[in-house]
Amino acid sequence: MARTRTLRGYRVPAQRSELRVGPAVAPYRAAVASRVSPASIWRAVIGPPLATERQQHERLNSAQALAILGSDALSSAAYGPEEVLRVLAPAGAAALALSPSIGVAIAVLVIIVATSYYQTIHAYPTGGGAYIVARENLGVSAGLAAAAALLVDYALTVAVSISAGVSNIASAFPQLHPWRMELATTLIVFITITNLRGVRESGRLFAVPTYSFVAALACTLVGGAVMAARGTLPHVATNPPAEMRALTAFLVLRGFASGTAALTGIEAVANGVKAFREPEVRNASRVLLIMAAILATFVIGVLLLAHQMGVLPSDQETVVSQVARGVFGNSPFYYWVQISTLTILVMAANTAFADFPRLAAILARDEYMPHQFANLGDRLVYANGIAVLGLIAMALVVVFGATVHHLIPLYTVGVFVAFTLSQFGMVRHWARVRGNWWRTKLGINAVGGAITGIVGLEVGLVKFADGAWVALLVMVIVMAGMRYVRGHYELVRRLLAVDRARPVRRITRHRVIIPIGDVHRGVIEAVRYAQAISDDVTAVYVAVDPEASDDICARWERNVPGVPLVILPSPYRSVVRPILDYLDRLQAESEPEALITVVLPEFVTRRWWDGFLHNQTALMLRLALLYSRRRGRRRRVVADVPYYLAR
Repeated sequence: MARTRTLRGYRVPAQRSELRVGPAVAPYRAAVASRVSPASIWRAVIGPPLATERQQHERLNSAQALAILGSDALSSAAYGPEEVLRVLAPAGAAALALSPSIGVAIAVLVIIVATSYYQTIHAYPTGGGAYIVARENLGVSAGLAAAAALLVDYALTVAVSISAGVSNIASAFPQLHPWRMELATTLIVFITITNLRGVRESGRLFAVPTYSFVAALACTLVGGAVMAARGTLPHVATNPPAEMRALTAFLVLRGFASGTAALTGIEAVANGVKAFREPEVRNASRVLLIMAAILATFVIGVLLLAHQMGVLPSDQETVVSQVARGVFGNSPFYYWVQISTLTILVMAANTAFADFPRLAAILARDEYMPHQFANLGDRLVYANGIAVLGLIAMALVVVFGATVHHLIPLYTVGVFVAFTLSQFGMVRHWARVRGNWWRTKLGINAVGGAITGIVGLEVGLVKFADGAWVALLVMVIVMAGMRYVRGHYELVRRLLAVDRARPVRRITRHRVIIPIGDVHRGVIEAVRYAQAISDDVTAVYVAVDPEASDDICARWERNVPGVPLVILPSPYRSVVRPILDYLDRLQAESEPEALITVVLPEFVTRRWWDGFLHNQTALMLRLALLYSRRRGRRRRVVADVPYYLAR
């Protein structure tokens, strides 16, 4: 048995693997557990930490992956067809008669893009999608453009999906219509917390709503087709648009451009290959093809039924709601469709929560985003990326009032930028690596790239004045920000390189300065620490209130004899500036190799929220000392000496 020694109730074994905690620790642990702190609240919300070896078990099977990574694409059947009708309706019946044909064109585009991404999955099984493909084959600028487009698209995906879901439920319950923004922000908070709890847990939670929507909409389309075959399909009574327009080719193109919002989310599977269980490539490919087939069927079916029933878009009731009401009436099946639509649109946001953090982590590892995004959280998810995405999405919902057709013009531009760069990147990939059937594969990606490029250009031109320019501007800003981050990390690496360091020289003098605001036990502890590291210790007090200086001096001489106290006048009542000026004077009078250590006494309250009741002078002084860049201020050390308050 290993030898042990006892230290204040702890049993410390000779081997670390045999570490045990003695009974004296139990009361302490119970006391800590009973305290309410931000950490304890956080742990109660997101659950206990998961060990790293469980990461493989947190991956998704095909059924869960279709629910998480496919929900964005599938849910677009709930609002993509409506955007087509919203554009065509002012031109009358002749324009609306073209909506099924536009639906077929969108479905063909879905199949082309899905086929192209099928090849991307097999060529790049590690994931990363458009960013990795474009960076490796077209260069860094193309890769950053694809990454910026995807990041913007993911943020808009959350805002659009949640807003569309709230609109659908408000169609069934009109009394909720004035509360759309509040409902949307609440749902974003809920889905953010759910994703912070872990991938597998969100997969289990979201699988049922996704498949419920697929079943509900499929029943609606089948029921509508049967009624149409029997001649019993009702005609929905709707009010015509207040403003009528002429039917032009530009209007048709604009309707098609609005409908291409249905393509958002197709790239999610290719971006998240590493989220699948093994065999990853086979599972990801299968999910992609199933998702594309369902989406294409739904887009055509909804537009065809809406045309047959004479459905027109309305701010009070969605197209899917009108179609379902016409097929099922006000029966429970109608409410099943509406509730399922709401849930799938909420789940669609989950696709972005799965892919945005993963792409941000890849960019962070390449040093184009802050390193914090690459940190895997204690629930084996990229928690920083999830939290940031939630905050951005809530801001979008608030700014645009949770209104879908205000967000849609910003939405699809980024999708086609990523699509096009990815496809042309694959063309370059096949031309470079070749292999079996490389000409056929190159041709598929070339056709896909050409079509998505043309459609993307058309979408950008048609929707530019409606708000697409905002999305393009944000992408440019994000790209500039990523280049700035990379430049910063390269500069830091160069400045920290050992070969640039000066020869080590001995410190000739070590002076310790202790700023104080009062004389208390926390200051006494700081003085003890200062005297342990240097014999040259000086305290400084900023006389904001001159009348209090005499009292401070008297108490200092009585409690801390032998340590000089310097009184700094402050006619403008500043605390930080006089201390910085005093340190500058000391530095100027000292020899080059002298060192000044600033010891900051700071008491810590028993409860974290009690800290807000006290001035944060030590914090402000610490920040000022750390980030002062004036020449001569860099040879300083800042040390905190906390004193923990206890009864």
